Amino acid sequence: MTQEYFKGLNYTLGNEDTTVEVELVKKIKPKNIFSICGSGGRSLPLMHKEAKVLALSDLSKEQLFLAELRLSTYRDLDHDKFLLFWGYYPYSEKNNAHERKELFHKIHLTPECREFFSKVFEEVHFESLLYLGKWERTFAVFAKVLQVLLGLDYDRILRFDNLEEQVKYYQTEFPMKRWKVLIHILGNKAMFNALLYKGDFITKNSPLSHFDYYFQAFDRLFTRDLAQKSFFLQLCFYGRIKSLLGVPVEANKESFERVHESKTEVDYVKEDFVSYLSKGTRQFDFLSLSDVPSYFQGDIEKNFMQKIKPGLLPGAIIVTRYYLRKSDCDLTGYLDITDSHIKLIEMEKVQMYDIRVYQYQP
Repeated sequence: MTQEYFKGLNYTLGNEDTTVEVELVKKIKPKNIFSICGSGGRSLPLMHKEAKVLALSDLSKEQLFLAELRLSTYRDLDHDKFLLFWGYYPYSEKNNAHERKELFHKIHLTPECREFFSKVFEEVHFESLLYLGKWERTFAVFAKVLQVLLGLDYDRILRFDNLEEQVKYYQTEFPMKRWKVLIHILGNKAMFNALLYKGDFITKNSPLSHFDYYFQAFDRLFTRDLAQKSFFLQLCFYGRIKSLLGVPVEANKESFERVHESKTEVDYVKEDFVSYLSKGTRQFDFLSLSDVPSYFQGDIEKNFMQKIKPGLLPGAIIVTRYYLRKSDCDLTGYLDITDSHIKLIEMEKVQMYDIRVYQYQP
């Protein structure tokens, strides 16, 4: 397999649990929503019946194509066929190639998008695209190393139906020494650069070491909720999602129905979010900025929250995720309301991010 056509896809499932943003949107019902696109899985579930527009921003045309493909599967298929097309549980990404091909030819796509994915699907023989992204393939490697290091009973932590029993196992029987070795091997800058970032890994300013940062994040995932509910943990242990409880927000029936029924206009923006919002072409009352600001340094890091103000409506809610690096930015005109949503943030299923929620108060 040459990987010629899908090599530009960084994310095909996604690395964030945007349940935090989705629940905020369901509560405040914003009309104009802006989001970093990603795979589309992090952003399309922000749609709802009252929303007029959802603008998706990404520098990668392939990621924007993927969002278009996802949107078409939401709008043109029922929930069961959506799960089959993407290879979500109870379906497998390896099976149902014939049905997936038929569905692909049924859904509505722009000619450019259809041409791109015709080549992708031809190359992968109509297997699911769900685990083809660079990030997803990185965690397939992680899972293989994990299974070797943790041994025959490697996934026991993901087989509990009772949180108290899970926590007791984690604290008393979990193979902690081997787990720490795994994090030392894989949870470092050099390894992530080699596997995924190709030298563009975030310049960390977290006071925690890489090891402590990852160890503490996993500790939260193992002790706050059933591990099997985290799609991220399923990727880490299996390289894929193996249970219904572990499907991300985009695939649950409630999210599907909300997007399926929504008439929201989707605008695909091939531009960085700061330059786009700073023009003030359109103003938004809810913004999901992902962890993009963690990659900023210098003037853009200091001033990006000031630069985007022309694209904000008074009272706009902005959700930002910080990963290893928290921006030292000018927050004049913003109220930090993170503490009001702390319970929601604590139950997020990836736990690798410092999630901050701001309200624009000009």
